[in-house]
This record gives sequence, C-alpha cells and structure tokens, in this order.
Amino acid sequence: MTLSFDTTVRGGMPVEVNFEIGKPEHDVGIFTPYVEDVWLEVKGKRAKWLEDRLSPAEWEKLEEEVLETWYAEA
Repeated sequence: MTLSFDTTVRGGMPVEVNFEIGKPEHDVGIFTPYVEDVWLEVKGKRAKWLEDRLSPAEWEKLEEEVLETWYAEA
C-alpha cells in the first residue's frame, strides 16, 4: 500500500512524500516493518531531479518522518 504526507525539503520547498512500507520477513532476519520505497512529488509529478539533490542526511530525516507517519496511521 502506498501512503503519503506533505512536508518541506531543502530549506522550505513543499513536496509530497510517497512511500511504501515492507512487512517483516523473519526468514531473512527482518523483524520489524521497514521503509521499502520513498519518492517525492512536486505539483503531482515525480521529482527525480529533486531526489537526486538530497543529501544522505536529508534522506535519513525523510525516512524518519515516513516511519513516524506510518506508525501514527497503523
């Protein structure tokens, strides 16, 4: 299932963060839900150009927001 939320990146640019959460896979040692995929949209269109410009720290912050959003919805 794909979920989304609105936030800002790069000092204030509004984006929609779309994400999918993977289910635990005990047979391979994954015991908790995990961020399977994350992508950004600006004005309803995929913003690959923006994704390429985010630093590892910015991606980490987004993944934290993704998990917070998912746990709040679950």
